[in-house]
Amino acid sequence: MSDGCLADACAIIAFFADGGASMTETGIAAMQRDVAISPITVWELARKASIGKLPPLPTVAGSFTRWLAEQGFRLQPLTWADTERATALPPIHKDPMDRMLIAQALNAAMPVITEDGLYRQYGVTTVW
Repeated sequence: MSDGCLADACAIIAFFADGGASMTETGIAAMQRDVAISPITVWELARKASIGKLPPLPTVAGSFTRWLAEQGFRLQPLTWADTERATALPPIHKDPMDRMLIAQALNAAMPVITEDGLYRQYGVTTVW
C-alpha cells in the first residue's frame, strides 16, 4: 500500500488551472504531497488537449510528462492486473479511463483525488 494518492485528470486541471479553488483544503493538501499519475490520465489529458477540449498542456523540453515529474508527481504504473480488474468491475462507471483508475486505486490500495462520486461506489477512498 502506498502512502500517496492517485490524481485523476480533473484534479490536475483544477489544481493548476485555478489553484484548486473548487477543491477543499484537504484536496489541495493532498495534491501537494505524494501524488501518483497514471499513464491513462496522461493520455486523457494529452488527447483532450490535442482535439481542443483543453488548452495546450504545459511542457518541459516539449514533454508534458517531464513537466509532471518536475512538479513532483510520480508515475503509477499500469499493470496487467489493473487492466484485468478494470474489465471485471461492475458497470457502475461507464468511462473506460475512470474504470482503469478505479482498478489501479483498488489494486494499490490508494485513495484518488477526484470529485467523481462514482469511485466511492467501488470502495475507493476519494479526496477532493
